[in-house]
Amino acid sequence: MAPQTDIQRTLAAPGAGLPPGQAFLLRRLLFPGFCLATSWPKALAVFQAEGDQLLALAKPLTPERLQQRVLVKAPLGIEDSSRYWSAEMVLEHLIEVGSRIATGIVELTNGQEVTVKTDVADVKPQGGKGEQIIEDFKTFLQDYAHTLTEDVGDLTHKSTHPHPWFGKLNAHQWACLGALHQRVHRRQMQRIIAGLSAE
Repeated sequence: MAPQTDIQRTLAAPGAGLPPGQAFLLRRLLFPGFCLATSWPKALAVFQAEGDQLLALAKPLTPERLQQRVLVKAPLGIEDSSRYWSAEMVLEHLIEVGSRIATGIVELTNGQEVTVKTDVADVKPQGGKGEQIIEDFKTFLQDYAHTLTEDVGDLTHKSTHPHPWFGKLNAHQWACLGALHQRVHRRQMQRIIAGLSAE
């Protein structure tokens, strides 16, 4: 197998975005449709259910397998630069992005200026956390649920904050995005594990 750095160089740069057709489909049809059909409680339930599945997928992996990168075909919603990750890196990324989403939602629902960055390239995982990432992800899921039930203000507040791909989003739309983000990367995790099994 080619060295990791050589494989990564063949992929697009972080933050390059999705293919135009896929970006249009997600922004104009799939994401708005999901938001219309998904209540606040349902968004949180989807987020947690996907998180539980991610844990179930990652727990049986040995430490070596947990940290082994696998090049996969990108599921819908994942840009090219993110195709060569390990299961550990998926969880690391989800913790970082989900924590920022939770903070932003609390700020939006309380009429505050959003302080977190929404830079796609800024949330790429580095790896190297090892088995500790499993416990970190468990804690993150608990913290996310607590934050979005106990610390939020007015769920119908009209304040928005922009996402690089989807434009200005209100708190409900950010909660929906968080749920879909978990789902997208759960599919990536499944492909990583399938790739590990094929080796």
